[in-house]
Amino acid sequence: MAEQYGVPLLGQLPLNLRIREDLDNGHPTVVSAPTSELSLRYRDVARNLTARLSMTPRSLAVSLPQINIRNS
Repeated sequence: MAEQYGVPLLGQLPLNLRIREDLDNGHPTVVSAPTSELSLRYRDVARNLTARLSMTPRSLAVSLPQINIRNS
């Protein structure tokens, strides 16, 4: 699909029952089994994503919303 849309493939995650079970128990797989193959794949995708984002040029033309903090 990445090739079809001309975007980089950041990684592939398997459909795995453990992911759903871990999330149902409130502990993502990267927390419940940090050294598992699934966790390593998630980390690879996260690394690839952050590497790609770090290469994205920042535009100063984009205006960010102003955040106002009120003291109660």
